[in-house]
Amino acid sequence: MNKRGLKKQIERKLEQLGELLDEVDEIRNIDSDDPETWDSDTLYNALEVLKEILQLLEDKKALDKKDEFGEPLILEQGICSLVDEYQLEEEISEDE
Repeated sequence: MNKRGLKKQIERKLEQLGELLDEVDEIRNIDSDDPETWDSDTLYNALEVLKEILQLLEDKKALDKKDEFGEPLILEQGICSLVDEYQLEEEISEDE
């Protein structure tokens, strides 16, 4: 994939990540010393949001399909892999 396509994918996923992190910030309203602020709904929501964050960061892999090396087939790259690929493209273009 070219750098422009990678950049767009990374930007889109980082925007989603930022929105999810804003949702996690609600936990800061819970005071460990004040049972009145303890809210299980907020905690369960944070759990779901954190799962979504992990999904954005990690590659989505097919459990039943393997690549030529016997590794699970990557269905969609996560932010970490996209950034690695982008930086590799940057290094290659600098060397040219």
